[in-house]
Amino acid sequence: ESQFKNKIVGENDITLQCVDQIYGVFDEKKKLLTGQLRKYPEKLIIYCKDLRVFHFCLRYTKEEEVKRVNGIVHHSQTPKLLKRLFLFSYASAAPNNTDGKNQTVMFDTLEDWRNELERTKGNVKYKAVTTNEGYVVSEKLPLYFVVPICVSEESILKYEGRGIPIWCWSCQNGAALLKMSALPKEQDDSTSQMQKAFLDGIYKTISKPPYELLKTDDLSSSLPSLQDIQTAYTKFKQLFLLDNSTEFWATDVKWFSLLESTNWLEIIRRVLKKAIEVAECLERQQTNILLIEESATDLCCVISSLVQVMMDSHSRTKSGFQSLIQKEWVVGGHSFLDRCNHLHKSDKEEAPVFLLLLDCVWQLVQQYPPAFEFTETYLTVLSDSLYVPIFSTFFFNSQHQKDT
Repeated sequence: ESQFKNKIVGENDITLQCVDQIYGVFDEKKKLLTGQLRKYPEKLIIYCKDLRVFHFCLRYTKEEEVKRVNGIVHHSQTPKLLKRLFLFSYASAAPNNTDGKNQTVMFDTLEDWRNELERTKGNVKYKAVTTNEGYVVSEKLPLYFVVPICVSEESILKYEGRGIPIWCWSCQNGAALLKMSALPKEQDDSTSQMQKAFLDGIYKTISKPPYELLKTDDLSSSLPSLQDIQTAYTKFKQLFLLDNSTEFWATDVKWFSLLESTNWLEIIRRVLKKAIEVAECLERQQTNILLIEESATDLCCVISSLVQVMMDSHSRTKSGFQSLIQKEWVVGGHSFLDRCNHLHKSDKEEAPVFLLLLDCVWQLVQQYPPAFEFTETYLTVLSDSLYVPIFSTFFFNSQHQKDT
């Protein structure tokens, strides 16, 4: 057990990016702490993003020790610099796994993408491209990615990678799951018509009736917004951040109604339903599916990941699931830094999109435990890893930001 123990962060240590809110108790009244304190609290309550709650009694603490509370509040609530948040000095390359079968594919080389195409039999209609080497097309796109064979390099460059169907996965019957970031909405009619003509040309490279059909799905209109997801999760989270037994029993009496009122489970239901719809289109209707989103790095990641977990047994192994996360989320450009609000810079960008995926996968693990090589413990550790500064995996907005 000791070999798996974290040697940097102790069991009761709280990393800066794990702090959600800090409350002080003054004369039995709880108050959210922000800015400079005029009066020191009798008790400090720290709510963590991993749903832990810490209580610190300061009533009998020496005055010079209590003064540290100001520093704690300041460091945890004010915007931070990236270099002060991550343990860069401790970061080192992970040991190479010599067992090729159980190795996580990093998708940072052209060969990785070609191997994935070959594994899913997608190499007949799709190709891995090097157009973005040096991030010349877009800093949000990975260095290498896969597009339909008919898509030219000029098309990729034209709108900086936007409006280009990027391959996620191919079904055994040849139908493919693709994602695309939407082109910016233009006010000018001529520009808008040019964009439409461009997209029509792109769609024709994939859709060739009656053999090759294409269905587009704009996730921004068919799924909850990121703001809705954040609002629901904030309510959901409050059910677990209880201070005492009185609050616990008061909540316990109406637990299910409170849980339902958060709308978090409804969002999970809608997301899973959407993933099932996409899976059925791919398998039963043999139709290519193109998921569309503004940046294609949030809900596109959720749906494409869930579809692969449902349809590809490899994605239900530990190494396969890790490779999937690496492909769709880390290399795929999900903004972990903004969505987790690690730097406390903008609450507007915060949304638990990755946690939404893990919760959806948890639902599947509960229903079909023999189908998975991992358990809920693994998913919990994965979610906790979001807030531990010794892992850079879930720390950056893009591969470009990590590389630079």
